[in-house]
Amino acid sequence: MSTLEGEIRAGSFIEDLASESENEPLKKESVTYEAIEVNSFTQAVEQILLKSDEKQSFCFVDFDQTLTGSDLRNVRDPQISDEVKESFNKLLRKFSPGRLCLTTNRGYGSSVLGNLVFRTDKALDKMTELLEESSYPGTVPIFLGLKKQVPNLKINGREELINHLTEFILHNNFDGHVDISMIEDYSLLGLDRSVFPREIAREVHKKLKEEHDKEVTISIKDYVLKHK
Repeated sequence: MSTLEGEIRAGSFIEDLASESENEPLKKESVTYEAIEVNSFTQAVEQILLKSDEKQSFCFVDFDQTLTGSDLRNVRDPQISDEVKESFNKLLRKFSPGRLCLTTNRGYGSSVLGNLVFRTDKALDKMTELLEESSYPGTVPIFLGLKKQVPNLKINGREELINHLTEFILHNNFDGHVDISMIEDYSLLGLDRSVFPREIAREVHKKLKEEHDKEVTISIKDYVLKHK
């Protein structure tokens, strides 16, 4: 075989491989993440109302400095503005019971540190008050102690959130693709804000696939509130 023939055959082989590769469908990522900066809670809600799927979707709303605003006094004495309450009620009308979740890094129980320093008891009371005022015809799950800035933690709050999403998807027969919208404040405490939601979504995907033989893709849109 001459050198020229070898080059031609090698070239044909490479072209065949390229052709096969082009014909193969691209493998879709099981979990995708996108961060979107917004200037207010209301702006985040408006975008979610426009873009979120009507049926196969969830929404996570962080409590501290998201519902309560940027003033550090809100950590100990949380206050929620009328504008935020109105926008939150729009989310409640959009998402049926079980699909809207309140999330927080605040811990469980009534620890001395939690109640005396950070007044977690007041925060929980304010969440309850907000939901009671809304006349929402169902339960809004509240997930505590998530410690979002710390990756790879196996803690109760995260396990409860994973189980809630998995069971809801199964019970409501979600099929194919699931959207998760998040609203949280901008924080410098975490190295990468995408780590927490990606971990949750991947665990849900894994649990559905391995335990229930159900395959879904999950896209996360994280609306990050940068207070002016």
